[in-house]
Amino acid sequence: MKRKNILPNMMLFLCIIIFLYCGYRIVSDFLEKKEAKDEYTALAKEIRGKRQINWQKLLSINKDTVGWVYAKGTDIDYPIVQGKNNSEYLHKTFKGTYNASGSIFLDAKGNNEFLSDNNVIYGHHMRNGTMFADLLKFREQSFIKKHDKIVIYTPTKTIHLQVISAYARSAKCKIPITFDKENTLLAYKEDILSRSEIKTKATNEQIKEANRIYTFVTCSYEADNYRTFVHAIEVK
Repeated sequence: MKRKNILPNMMLFLCIIIFLYCGYRIVSDFLEKKEAKDEYTALAKEIRGKRQINWQKLLSINKDTVGWVYAKGTDIDYPIVQGKNNSEYLHKTFKGTYNASGSIFLDAKGNNEFLSDNNVIYGHHMRNGTMFADLLKFREQSFIKKHDKIVIYTPTKTIHLQVISAYARSAKCKIPITFDKENTLLAYKEDILSRSEIKTKATNEQIKEANRIYTFVTCSYEADNYRTFVHAIEVK
């Protein structure tokens, strides 16, 4: 009889172990995301006051700082860094702590003063709404009617952007940083406009004359390995 009880007892023990492990992973994941959120919230309060960013202090914390991104109507309000490659800040916060939330970072091949033909900025889409999760709002026409602006602050200038296109597509697509000829840039603009899920308030003339693009990228969950792309141009 005792032997007959061994298998059920082992199964019960295994179930308890699995339950405890799953509970641990859930709590651990929650605490990790909260830790990142608390870090960036505290950083924003410490560094930024009425949009006057203390660049000296910010750079003393992380010398890889290249800017700060803010989008009204969203929770996007973060420093931007640029690593040696595009993997460096995937799972490292602004202060260098290992965390799944990572950082908001400029493509490693881009100009650190945002002078590239296409300035590509990445951030995770965290399910708790942090980092670049709110980029998806720019794919809603009702939102874009009220909030179609993004601002990038740098130590030397403030860049005002207007969103011209937003959509989801496979991450396998190549994102160009530079264009060889002007007609190539124009062709790229036409392509991203044709994919857009929203209608921009920018005029055709404004889009045509823009000599550079700003592309914000985050994960999307409509299909496997999808990304949300939000493109913007500079406006006065």
